[in-house]
Amino acid sequence: MSSMTKLTLVAAALVLTGTLQAQTNNASITATASVQTPINVVGAQQLSFGNVFPGVNKTINASDLSNAGRFDVTGQANAPVTLSFTLPATLSSGGNTMPIVSYTGVHAQNNAQTGGTAFAPVSGATPTLNGSGALWVWVGAQVQPATNQVAGVYTGSITMTVVY
Repeated sequence: MSSMTKLTLVAAALVLTGTLQAQTNNASITATASVQTPINVVGAQQLSFGNVFPGVNKTINASDLSNAGRFDVTGQANAPVTLSFTLPATLSSGGNTMPIVSYTGVHAQNNAQTGGTAFAPVSGATPTLNGSGALWVWVGAQVQPATNQVAGVYTGSITMTVVY
């Protein structure tokens, strides 16, 4: 092969190598996250049956603003939430128990229950926080003391869990 042919092949190889190099390109995106206001739940008022007498059932309706248990919820404005409850089957005083049944509930976007919605706490609820990020939830129930119910102060814990 002549020198001129070898030189031409080397030149052609260099040109091809330059044109066959990998091409690069890139792009970018923005990562975003919207941090929501944390949910805060406060047990604001105890469910109060007051004085109960042996053999006489006593009911407190969720609509009873003075005696129904109340939870106050705050969080992200206009956010839908899910309410779930842990409800005791009995109240206790020492080793004595008394059944608590027939739970009722009301949730509202104001503390006067105006426009409130009734619900069954055993099933939970899916309300929406108001424009300020608030919700009020009331719980009522019935206690059923036996005819030989031992005197004492009977208690139990009702727990409400709120999730966005």
